[in-house]
Amino acid sequence: MQVYLDSASDLEHDNSIDSKIALMSSKIMETRYYEGCGREGPIRCIFLGEFHPVAGPKISCQFPDDYVSKELFDSISAYIIPKPQIQKCTMTINALGHKIVGYPIRIENSRYERNMYLFNLCFVCDSWSKTVQYEPVVKKLGEHLTIMEEETRFVSSGSTKLPTLLAHLLHDLNTHRKATLVEGDTVMHLKVLEVRKDPIAVHDFDVPVLVASVGLPRPGRPPRMVLQEGSEQISQEHLDIEDEEPFEIDMDADWDLTTRQLLPHINGYNHISKLASDTNVEKTLVKSCIQNLVYYGVVVLIPVLKFSNMYRATPSLSRLFSDVEMQKSCISFLSNGCENKEKPVLSDILGILCSLQQGTTLRAVCERFFPSPGVPFDVRRLVVFAQIHGLVKCLKRYPVYVRSPVRPNSFNQRVDSMMGIRRLFTGKHNVDEICCLARIDMPTLDQIIEEDPNVAIIWR
Repeated sequence: MQVYLDSASDLEHDNSIDSKIALMSSKIMETRYYEGCGREGPIRCIFLGEFHPVAGPKISCQFPDDYVSKELFDSISAYIIPKPQIQKCTMTINALGHKIVGYPIRIENSRYERNMYLFNLCFVCDSWSKTVQYEPVVKKLGEHLTIMEEETRFVSSGSTKLPTLLAHLLHDLNTHRKATLVEGDTVMHLKVLEVRKDPIAVHDFDVPVLVASVGLPRPGRPPRMVLQEGSEQISQEHLDIEDEEPFEIDMDADWDLTTRQLLPHINGYNHISKLASDTNVEKTLVKSCIQNLVYYGVVVLIPVLKFSNMYRATPSLSRLFSDVEMQKSCISFLSNGCENKEKPVLSDILGILCSLQQGTTLRAVCERFFPSPGVPFDVRRLVVFAQIHGLVKCLKRYPVYVRSPVRPNSFNQRVDSMMGIRRLFTGKHNVDEICCLARIDMPTLDQIIEEDPNVAIIWR
């Protein structure tokens, strides 16, 4: 009898531990995942809600079964089958631990009992999940089902194909982010598109670099996984053949006229102003074009590369020591722009990048490593590669007045009377931006700063 009591107490103890662990896990999930966190979650359920002429709003079909309870549906049915004013509008309902995306449809026809038919195909996700990427899919599905209903009464007749259709949708959209529906002679293709953030503003002094040239993956896609020796599996989740990044940009593709003019001049060194000058294209058009390419992940922006710049290594530089794929990508990128047939040595690459620090210009580092005229590779390409991958950061110069008035100087007065350049010495504009705005070269700006003792330089 005593043994039984001990076993029961042990069982109660184990159950209490399990409940505490579950409670802690739920609290951790609540902390990590919350409404507005920006994380995408899977589709948990797909259901078809309709208005029955006798029973009223109800769920006619769902997959998985009983995921949305009758109590939950009854509490939000006024939004699933809404008033006519908000029908044929994409709506999102976040209530009772679920986020539901739907597109309510109203079909008016005398063949229905109330001369109309109301239905809504909805996706159910976690309450914290971002669902904006599913809205076009839900809308397209609703419009497609409307056509099928008007032709064959596919929805209102309670077709036996509906459960299979919903299961097929749920699996393919979660696994492959796309699905193909075939019903008779009708074929519909669905795809969950990535919703990117708005692109950053493009400035005159920004330098675009083609993403495909430096081995970066297309935004929203995982990097290519190379099958290692002895391994048999490779992750294919959310990875499609047609979505893989291109190794080279196709110059003969169906680009618009402005992009076709700009692409041959995007080499990682030309800034926006120079691109506009070399291609004889208006600067506003160049900025708009580059911003569009940034949004779609074709190019990224870096600062103007100069040997007088200072760079510093970031903690991400440690990746280059251990990541074999990044090492190969770096050596390949340097070899493409090198006339020397010998490939760059990894030790030289790491030595140069580790020597970049505040107080040391890129010119000083190059003179230290390559004192003789022969250079094994183009250091500029190495700096471009390192900036794109976040291995180094460019330190920019911001001139700022420490006191006023300025001591009169014949050279300064002559330049200021023409350009009013001193109003830009506020600490908010770096020297690259000032050169582009004032349309002067860097030596002239350096002379203005050097001859005025009231101008200080902030590096950041």
